[in-house]
Amino acid sequence: MCIVFAKNQPQLHPASWRKALNYTQPRVYTVTKVGLRDASPVVLTQSKCSCVAGTALCNHTIALLFQSAHFSQLNLSVVPPVLSCTEREQSWHKPRTMGVKPGPINAMVITKPVANRTAQGGVRSGLYRGMVGLLPDPCMFRVEEAYAEFNLEDKPLVTTMNMSPDKPLVESAFGLVQEGSVLSYQQPVLTSRYITLHDAPSTPPLPLEGHYLAPSKCMFVCTEEELLHLQSLNTPLDMAQKIEEATREQSSCPDWHQLRRSRVTASRFREICHVRGLSSAESLAERIIRGSRQTAEMRRGAEMESEVTVEYSKLKNVNYSPCGLIIHSNAPWLGASPDGVVFDPTDSPQFGLVEIKCPNVKNIFDCKYMQMDNGFLTLKKGHAYYYQVQGQLLVSGMQWCDFMVWAQEDYFVQRIYSDTSVHKVIREKVDYFYFYTYMPKYLSMKQ
Repeated sequence: MCIVFAKNQPQLHPASWRKALNYTQPRVYTVTKVGLRDASPVVLTQSKCSCVAGTALCNHTIALLFQSAHFSQLNLSVVPPVLSCTEREQSWHKPRTMGVKPGPINAMVITKPVANRTAQGGVRSGLYRGMVGLLPDPCMFRVEEAYAEFNLEDKPLVTTMNMSPDKPLVESAFGLVQEGSVLSYQQPVLTSRYITLHDAPSTPPLPLEGHYLAPSKCMFVCTEEELLHLQSLNTPLDMAQKIEEATREQSSCPDWHQLRRSRVTASRFREICHVRGLSSAESLAERIIRGSRQTAEMRRGAEMESEVTVEYSKLKNVNYSPCGLIIHSNAPWLGASPDGVVFDPTDSPQFGLVEIKCPNVKNIFDCKYMQMDNGFLTLKKGHAYYYQVQGQLLVSGMQWCDFMVWAQEDYFVQRIYSDTSVHKVIREKVDYFYFYTYMPKYLSMKQ
């Protein structure tokens, strides 16, 4: 019998040490104990850890087992000391990588580097134009007969595939393909964006029925052109719910872009509420109308969307479904596009929203929009993301939204509830901005 003890202390990223020193947060240590019986293979007889999950099996226990196995393979009788950088072998002779990570062929982009370029172009895969259907009978190709007189080095690749009706077929994004072929693992079956972990009622259509927004308090006299424009924005409740359902692909949906262009959306609410001066307001309106280019953070979020939503659903034990553009019939000049609708059986009401951010940082302490409040990490209430979440709750009629930050090494989830005081500020400031600045600028640039 062998008993192994370990004392663990959470490790901080070097860039976060200075920030962590400013936080009044006590240091937490965990003590892990495992019992091993000498056998082949070694048998784990007992395990205990002082952390919350230590009564069953936690990550500290797993890490201690891996570390013990590593020491055993090195034939070490004691734990080796921690060596400084001057005591270890120098490493400057080892070349650095270019940061190229493996990925599917159809995701590769071949492009010539251009200075000060923010968007990717170049040669892109055309696999999305592939035809879906059953494979033809291999005997129709007559591959062996057609290339029988060719030398081995001159034969095309298809002759080496040994195509026959006996080869097993597997499902892919383009239908049935031969097992082991490139498409079988480069283009697997598309997974559903809907994640169901609980039996739940159907997701309510958004905006919620019975959710009423008070009339705008902004006093404004419209011209004939502006009146016609406002009439074109009128969206009854049933039409608004159909729009939300039809635009759930968001940035991949042309209608989503078209419908947002004539409205101001929740991602801009904070800028609008804090803009000062007529020239600054007109400049902001012009930037909103022209749109913004895709940033590295937005691109990372789009690439990791499916992975992060799955992890979020597992971590919070909730159902997830995508969400489109939400337009309220009482204020059709406003819009919001949450990342999804959530069902949580432990909360009341059970349905809410989720907004996910994927910053390209090591950990959440590097995010400038996070702060420590009474020992807890929270989203700053003055940041644009907080106004975005409150704007989504205002337009949709939901009562809460999970704000999730997915960094490279860790994650953060905060449940934010509806704040009526912020809703009041948003309605007053955004309505005034839309009628007096955005709508005239939009109509003038449209001509």
